[in-house]
Amino acid sequence: MKLLDLIKASGGRWIFIGLESIDADSLKGVNKGFNKPGEYSAILQKMADRGLYAITSFIFGMDGDVHGVGQRTLDALDSWPPGLPVFGLLTPYPATPLYDRLLQEGRLTRPKHWLDFRPFHMAFTPEGISIDEAEAEVRKAWGHCYNEHAIANALRKIEGRPFSERGVMFFTRLAFRGIYFPMMRKRAWLEVLFRNRVTIFKLIREALAEKRSTPPSVSLPLEKVGK
Repeated sequence: MKLLDLIKASGGRWIFIGLESIDADSLKGVNKGFNKPGEYSAILQKMADRGLYAITSFIFGMDGDVHGVGQRTLDALDSWPPGLPVFGLLTPYPATPLYDRLLQEGRLTRPKHWLDFRPFHMAFTPEGISIDEAEAEVRKAWGHCYNEHAIANALRKIEGRPFSERGVMFFTRLAFRGIYFPMMRKRAWLEVLFRNRVTIFKLIREALAEKRSTPPSVSLPLEKVGK
């Protein structure tokens, strides 16, 4: 884990990791067999022990996915150290083997989807799950990971870590929530802050307690500094 130690020493705090799926068969179907789902938990824990946290990306709609893939992913996430999970749908881009294969199989539902950009909407029909089901899995995953209960639970998991880490975890969770749930107006932010008020008040109390416990710095008179 020398690399993690070097990242920490350099001031790094977040690492983006494309985990993509917790299903090894689904990963092989998109030529990502080098991802090892069985190792995810241990690696993320070693990172968290060093104050490093992961932005973990997951893709739903792979041919190996079936109904419930979102819940299985959420169950795994709930057992791991906290991070910033992001969820999307498998998207076939032009001039890629995936796009060519789906075109040949007649499974593209929006062959020129990039000209009609619709975030979090499928552009083809998966094998083991319907388009509506895949899109519902993404909605459920975002809703589960970025509601007030999930945010509070993420902070509970790192209760013994420095306050600075916990504060950053809280505010980055709020920011990443905006990827899926638009928060472009003040009212939307006020509603989110209100729903997270218990966690906010707890963080404020922690900050005040930490400030009180920190001994004041002693400054010497200038004439003594030069002696």
